[in-house]
Amino acid sequence: MKLFSVIHIILFILFMLLYQCVSAQDDYLVTVTSDTVRGELRPMFFGVEKKVQVKSENDKTTYSILETKLYYLEDEFYYPVKGPYGYTFMKLEKTGYLSLLRFQPEKSSVFSGAYLKKADGTGIELPNLGFKKQMTEFLSDCENVSARIEAGELKKSDLETIIDEYNACIVQRTSDVRQDIQQHFEVKSSITIWEELEEKVNRSADFANKRTALEMIADVKNRISRGESVPNFIVEGLKSALAGNTALADPLHTALESLKR
Repeated sequence: MKLFSVIHIILFILFMLLYQCVSAQDDYLVTVTSDTVRGELRPMFFGVEKKVQVKSENDKTTYSILETKLYYLEDEFYYPVKGPYGYTFMKLEKTGYLSLLRFQPEKSSVFSGAYLKKADGTGIELPNLGFKKQMTEFLSDCENVSARIEAGELKKSDLETIIDEYNACIVQRTSDVRQDIQQHFEVKSSITIWEELEEKVNRSADFANKRTALEMIADVKNRISRGESVPNFIVEGLKSALAGNTALADPLHTALESLKR
């Protein structure tokens, strides 16, 4: 019976040692030069400058917070962030354009402080006093969320919802901007095609409806720039004006096809 117990204790110790070795292999640190260092990580949060010690099979190296881009320890990511008490390592709790991080307040060993950080680098400690005023200002680039906080619909207890809705707002806004840019380039491309047709008509030898064709092309360009559709009678009139001019057939076809985009 005693032998059975001893064997179990030995197996348990071996299992724990194996687990620590496997865990150490999963943990890593990324330096500011983007080098990945794997090993057993030991955060050193005492003193003025925070550090992380990485112990491998044959080496033990200590990295200061200014040498560290991030580290991954026990399934958690930690980043150096300039917070309310200077640079410190913060644990990532929720990611997005607006991220939620946890930090250790002064004279505390627990990651109980909450810090909100935008992808543009700006951030704010989650306020206890003046929550409505500070958060309304901090999230003012998303009017809907900011207005709901100011109206009292979203409170400190709704932090998860605030972060999710703000990030959704930013994603939508980014999508709208990209769409506007895409439409701008499409309009510009279409106008360029019509300008090429206009130039070729100008350079061609005089023909009966040349002036009329140029006026209709100018009208089409103006409509495109205003985002308006081109009436069918103008399309048919232009086809008729350029009918029989084989040198302009391909440029006209290309210009008319651009109206279908």
